[in-house]
Amino acid sequence: MVASTLNPSANAQMQAMFDVGDGPKRIEAGDAEYTMLGTPLADVQGEPIGELRILRSFDSARQHIAALRRNIVLIWLFAVLLGLWLTYSLARRILKPVQELDRGAAEVFRGNYDYRVPIVSSSIDDGINNNDELGRLARTFNAMCASIQQGRQDLIRQERIATIGRLSTSIVHDLRNPLAAIYGGAEMLIDGALSPGQIQRLAGNIYRSSRRMQQLLQELVDSGRGKGSGAEVCRLKDVIGAAYEVYSGAAEAQSVTVQIDVPEDIELPLERARMERVFLNLIDNALGVMPGGGHLYIAAEISDHQAVVRVQDSGPGISPQIRQHLFQPFVTAGKKNGVGLGLAFSHQTVLDHGGDLWAGADAREGACFFVKLPLNT
Repeated sequence: MVASTLNPSANAQMQAMFDVGDGPKRIEAGDAEYTMLGTPLADVQGEPIGELRILRSFDSARQHIAALRRNIVLIWLFAVLLGLWLTYSLARRILKPVQELDRGAAEVFRGNYDYRVPIVSSSIDDGINNNDELGRLARTFNAMCASIQQGRQDLIRQERIATIGRLSTSIVHDLRNPLAAIYGGAEMLIDGALSPGQIQRLAGNIYRSSRRMQQLLQELVDSGRGKGSGAEVCRLKDVIGAAYEVYSGAAEAQSVTVQIDVPEDIELPLERARMERVFLNLIDNALGVMPGGGHLYIAAEISDHQAVVRVQDSGPGISPQIRQHLFQPFVTAGKKNGVGLGLAFSHQTVLDHGGDLWAGADAREGACFFVKLPLNT
């Protein structure tokens, strides 16, 4: 006889298991699984009268395991989200000061030396904490910006002083030639018995030199007021001829023959006074290296819609020591009382006109300079 609280299918399967044996056993009854533990029953004399079998279902254990797994997954998801939030917060706390420093470096690169990286006293505020390593780096960065700003102001002040010095030197250099012409002409008028033709020529040189000095002073005033003399269409031969007239007496006194071969029809837009000074410097340099006589040849031609002027002398040529630095300021050799600014100013003038000035290759004798000027601006 069997008494059981199980369903009929489980009860029939349990009855089929006669030998329980030692320890628990696992059985399946229908769609459920159980753990069965059997214990024999004896009477008062110790004779077996039955058997007690206890079954424990796996459903509750599965439910507990499923709930545990669900809780583990939820805890893992929460931990992952919390870790991501903490990582984002820490990364933002770390990257925010770096971004401020990067923004400051970009402002300095753009020339804004007034920019300062914000530094706060508490890490809760939006900025760089004053007490950590990045705070010390930010203070150093701000000090560097202040130092650069101060150095820039000092450099601007020194550059202004140097500009005044260069401007003064330029004025002295440009005024030396007309003053020398006036002085030489006046001296010849006083000391020598000259013919009316010579007196008239000297008077013309003195007049042109004084007019050139007036133009130089007016250009200086215009430069100070931010004005510039406009270009006008000029005949190239007239510009070169006006420059030669200043030194025609010196060339004759030095026994230097001058040949000018410039076509009459070459016209181009020029700032006449400045271009005259270019050819004045080139002629003056040529005469300065031929004190005992020689030959100066000035020719011009049209090439690729540009006027190319060649100024060649029969002097000793260009010294190899200064050839590479020929158009730099204060570079001079072999010229008495020369300050080395004529070619530098002339080169810049030709560049301002959209052309170029260069020295030709070494020849057997003499120096050769080329001036290239566009026919149209």
